Amino acid sequence: MFPLNAVIVHHSQATPEPLRLGLIDNAVTIAEEFPTVDAMLQRWPSPPDTTRRLIVIQLRSVSDVEKLSRLEGHFPGWPVLAVVEGDVDTTSLFQVSRAGASQILPFPFDPLELEKSLDRLLLQFGLRESPSIVIAISGVIEGCGATSLSINLAAELAAIGEIPVVLTEMSLGMGRLATQLDLNPMMTTQELLTDDADPSLATVKAALTAYNEHLLVLAGQTKSLNRLTPPPGRLHKVVRCLRQVSNFIVMDMPYTFDPDYFQALLEADQIFLVTRQNVPSVQSAKVIRDALYAKGIKDIGLIVNQYDSELKSFSKSALKDLLQLNPVVPVADDGPGHQAAIQQARLLREVVPASRSITDIRALAATILEQSHFPVHLPIIPIWDRLKTALNRFRNS
Repeated sequence: MFPLNAVIVHHSQATPEPLRLGLIDNAVTIAEEFPTVDAMLQRWPSPPDTTRRLIVIQLRSVSDVEKLSRLEGHFPGWPVLAVVEGDVDTTSLFQVSRAGASQILPFPFDPLELEKSLDRLLLQFGLRESPSIVIAISGVIEGCGATSLSINLAAELAAIGEIPVVLTEMSLGMGRLATQLDLNPMMTTQELLTDDADPSLATVKAALTAYNEHLLVLAGQTKSLNRLTPPPGRLHKVVRCLRQVSNFIVMDMPYTFDPDYFQALLEADQIFLVTRQNVPSVQSAKVIRDALYAKGIKDIGLIVNQYDSELKSFSKSALKDLLQLNPVVPVADDGPGHQAAIQQARLLREVVPASRSITDIRALAATILEQSHFPVHLPIIPIWDRLKTALNRFRNS
């Protein structure tokens, strides 16, 4: 649910249905409605209690702007979403802003713009400390190691950032996260994507399984092989709720490359394609890159898994020139370490803390955190952890 109840001042016989439905679609509870500002001030000449509310007011004329100014003065600290009807020039928009509007939305409006306005209000009024960033990790062919990278990147963001991070998988088939992390989730994406009712913040929170203090997991379905068929827009609503509970969401993407795959990628702020240093991987990466470009998705990086610096024709610089993706992130090969982590159903950092792979994944996590203005708390690797790493490598070599 949106954390503030709404009070609508509509200046008409009834609230326009698109506005009402738009608020409901964004889990906003409409607590009160008033036909005019005067009617609201007559009932509430001052705040009725200490609870903040969201004021949604329709504006149709300059006199309405003057009434907005009165309203904002009576309810300091209450966010105001001004829905402006008709053609409005720049001067009028300045007047609306000066009168106390926290966000301004034209009517009729694009539903996505309403979502953005409500999300920005959460930041403006301290109801969410920072924007949430969605990172999608997608292998370009089967066997690139994208799931392992997704798991360990999410774990490093959570650990060295000391912030909430959600790890999830956007597969509509059988999920893998629960098995690979030895989790027994009470709910999975199956319920969120297929239930009759749209997901709410409460139901999404209930579906999260805590792996540790900062890492939360929303696992894919675990008890069925049947492909899920979510209704249109459902995936977007799940991701939007996830943005309200964590600073980062890391999405492990399936290898389907169908419309559902691309729809999920549209939710991401940053996409990393995962490749290997061979011709089939590079050719597949080109195809997927071009498909993403065609859909207007440009913020694409490349992770080169099991990187071998001796392969000059597939070096970091060669792949950057060939694929025109940025950044290009090499991740060192540590097959025994990854195998040990998989067998124990644990994180790589827990099983082989001095792994060469985890060093590179941690460096990527640190870069992402720094670019997002989060402090980085890099660990000190003691001698015992180095010995533990060597022992696990030896056992699984």
